[in-house]
Amino acid sequence: MYVLPRLTLLFVLLPPLLVSCSGPGDDKAGAPPAPVRAAAVRRADVPRLLYAVGNVKASATVEIKPRVTGEIQQIYFREGQDVTEGQPLITIDPRPFEAVLRERRGALAKDQAQLNKAEDDMRRYSQLAGGGYVSREAYDRTITDVAALRATVQSGKASVESAELDLSYCTIAAPIDGRVGALNVDKGNMVKNTDATPIVTIDTLSPIYVLFSVPEARLPLIQERMREGPIKVNATPAGGAAESGVLTLIDNTVDTRTGTIRLRANFDNRNRRLWPGQFVQVELPLGIAVNALIVPSRAVQAGREEAYVYVVDKDNKAAYRKVTTLFEYGDKSVIEGDVDEGDNVVIEGQVRLAPGLPVQVLP
Repeated sequence: MYVLPRLTLLFVLLPPLLVSCSGPGDDKAGAPPAPVRAAAVRRADVPRLLYAVGNVKASATVEIKPRVTGEIQQIYFREGQDVTEGQPLITIDPRPFEAVLRERRGALAKDQAQLNKAEDDMRRYSQLAGGGYVSREAYDRTITDVAALRATVQSGKASVESAELDLSYCTIAAPIDGRVGALNVDKGNMVKNTDATPIVTIDTLSPIYVLFSVPEARLPLIQERMREGPIKVNATPAGGAAESGVLTLIDNTVDTRTGTIRLRANFDNRNRRLWPGQFVQVELPLGIAVNALIVPSRAVQAGREEAYVYVVDKDNKAAYRKVTTLFEYGDKSVIEGDVDEGDNVVIEGQVRLAPGLPVQVLP
């Protein structure tokens, strides 16, 4: 049987031992440089713009519901039509209410006649009681009768007023200027004053509101800008042009679930480019950030707990730097953190990087 010499066996075992003794840093040091593209951090004066998604809401919404029960006799508008305050919209059959009003007016006239007769009796009995021709008891009864009839007449007047009010409710007029929506109940149908579904809804489209939310961290800056004067707001619907409005409301409570505060802007909307329920891109200018640090937005990466960028250091290695994005302007991000003007931040190839890994900056 052939046996290897001891020296040969030693050389066979030596390479695995040498490999096993190499340190973990030797792999990173020996790794080929990762190809990346980089851009320099620079400073500039940048418009401070805050972006949000907003929702358009009518500045006033009224649901038209009947206040009396009856049949819809006439409709004076078309669906989708603009109406003005006080314009007649719907007539509910007034005949039953007219009959009730006539009946109550008749009852009131009867009660008034009885009251007049009782007052005449009271005056006459007053003179007779003074001369001793009638008893004091008889005179007191006339006073009681007059008081009771006066109460009856007062009740009758209230009943007539109630009937007149019900009759007036038979004609429904527009309570605001706006645009009517779809008709939910057609002519000839019975409606009740307890119906939950409105006959029609009116929305005021000019002016109109845009509601949107921003992080609560932006609240002090927004409040400061509002103290200086009106803040203009731009809202751009999908596929449309930007509309200009004014910020008019900061809500009185921060939403603790989302850490945001709700804002509202008013728009004239004369051209009806904004529509209730529509989602819009909101742009809120908050002055100028002077001498701000700017990097391409694609350089900023989102970590589990913080945002960061990779910087190419003087040894052409990747260095991890924590940053905070203050706001975005176009394809640029205004940041603060562990970077400075002139640093080269990686804008392409971050997926291959780790701290200390060699990099090759491509042109």
